[in-house]
Amino acid sequence: MAILTRTRMQIRQLRIENFRGISSLLWKPGRPFCCVIGPGDSGKSTVLDAVEAALSSRWFAFAESDFRNCDTSASIVVEATVGELSKALKSDERFGLYVRGWTRVGNLRDEPEDDDEPVLTVRLTVDATLEPVWELVCDRVPDARTISNRDRALFGLLRLAGDDARQLSWAQGSVLSRLTGDSADAGARLAQAYRAAKDSAKLHEIESLAQAAEAAEGFAKGLGAYVEDGYAPGLELGRAGLSSGSIALLDGGVPLRLAGLGTRRLATLAIQKSAISEGAIVLVDEIEHGLEPHRIMGAIAQLKADQAKALKEARPVGQVLLTTHSDVVLGEVGAVGLFVCHTSRPGRETALIPPSDPAKIKSLMRHTPRALFARRILVCEGMTEVGILMGIRENWPEKHSGMPIERFGGAITDGNGNEAAAICLALAGLGYEVALFRDSDTEIPAGDREKLAAANVAVFEYGSGLNTEEAVFLAASDFRVQDLLDYAREERGSGSVDDNVVLKIPSVDRELVKEHFMAWELSGDVSGEELRRELAKLAGQKKWFKDQRIGRGMAPIVWGVVGDDPETPLAKTISAAEQWLYGT
Repeated sequence: MAILTRTRMQIRQLRIENFRGISSLLWKPGRPFCCVIGPGDSGKSTVLDAVEAALSSRWFAFAESDFRNCDTSASIVVEATVGELSKALKSDERFGLYVRGWTRVGNLRDEPEDDDEPVLTVRLTVDATLEPVWELVCDRVPDARTISNRDRALFGLLRLAGDDARQLSWAQGSVLSRLTGDSADAGARLAQAYRAAKDSAKLHEIESLAQAAEAAEGFAKGLGAYVEDGYAPGLELGRAGLSSGSIALLDGGVPLRLAGLGTRRLATLAIQKSAISEGAIVLVDEIEHGLEPHRIMGAIAQLKADQAKALKEARPVGQVLLTTHSDVVLGEVGAVGLFVCHTSRPGRETALIPPSDPAKIKSLMRHTPRALFARRILVCEGMTEVGILMGIRENWPEKHSGMPIERFGGAITDGNGNEAAAICLALAGLGYEVALFRDSDTEIPAGDREKLAAANVAVFEYGSGLNTEEAVFLAASDFRVQDLLDYAREERGSGSVDDNVVLKIPSVDRELVKEHFMAWELSGDVSGEELRRELAKLAGQKKWFKDQRIGRGMAPIVWGVVGDDPETPLAKTISAAEQWLYGT
């Protein structure tokens, strides 16, 4: 039956020097499931490429373009320190002489102590000759040990980067061929098929092929791949005649390579995983590529479930390292295991930063995970502010050469009320540029304000104790106030809004409330300012606008208020936030 590769691996430390856009990187993943995000050209995919180059059994051909700035005078160095080792790898007959120690606090030492985890360090070096050298290194051993592609195969690394149709057939070196093992019967059948074509091949009758197809189907379904009629081996004739590569995985008689991109990718990953009996290191670049949201969620859930089951059964868990640009993926991955990739310029030093406060990042991810893909994040204290600014931002491009804030890496997100300051600090700790947009009806505690200043978090607030409702109503003309009242009635019901006004504002009766706001000012002794304050207070108490959707809907009114008088606290605060988001 199947030949399974036994492996049990997790990367404990990765060091990269002078590889493509990364001049230096030191990363300690520390988790079995890691999700790497970051802006374009930050180095995310390069990190996965480096891991694959160091640990894959494939031969890599390097070019000058793989060197930092195409400068071959400084060698490419990739060091992957791997833990969760099998007994075979730790044995003296294999690599025992090069075993190092990984401490409980995440440090590497060459003389392992009793409570250290045994680890091996693979070093890939490429110099000006462009010839890669793979070695096991340990400072207590004078001479490094060169390792072959067969040796590297023991690390059990899988990479799903694109559409690898080869893995969907029994081509030489494919995972399906490894699952099947040596099948002389298949060769004989191919000879028959060459004479009698597809109908005579009867490849499904070969037990090893049928069992491998069945195993692949089970794993593929688990990851969310669409299966029409069931996987089976079949003959796919090509121009080059018949070979093992002519035996393809079929679904209902149709070669699986002709399925949709998402199904092909999931099937490929499933086949690769089916060849691993114990935890492997799985690399997935942009897992969302070609997948609908529900299949993204299903695939990640299955990968996590596999690890959880292995942990429960005291089996090696392995490791998943993935990159993404999808907020759906972030929602499923969560804050624990998240790493934000930042690369400095011009030096190109790269860091993968985990959240110092995962709980606060988790809170943000519930509301607007997409903000984590930005460079500059404006955290709004509440939903009203988020909605208003999200709506107003649609007007900003005409003032900035047609460019939206997103073009400059800007994003607006909800700070969940009292958590806003803490969320700002957590984001700043991840390397983002961060600002806080808030009401002024409560003071920021002195200690928090000092922390925000130390983290270079800008704070935009109206001042004078104003909340957003007060800032809007007090700045609004009579006609804008009427617009606000009409909008509140539209969203919350005319009867409810009018009843509240009559109940809370004694100078306005049931007849007057139906009149234009201008008439309210002329009907009694209460000033327009006092009426505006009362309406603002009422709007806050009854939560007329406490909803992101409603806040966005009132944005055109607020934008009109801002335009009427740019010197109001409302206008000045929104303008300051605008300039910050545009980096001006």
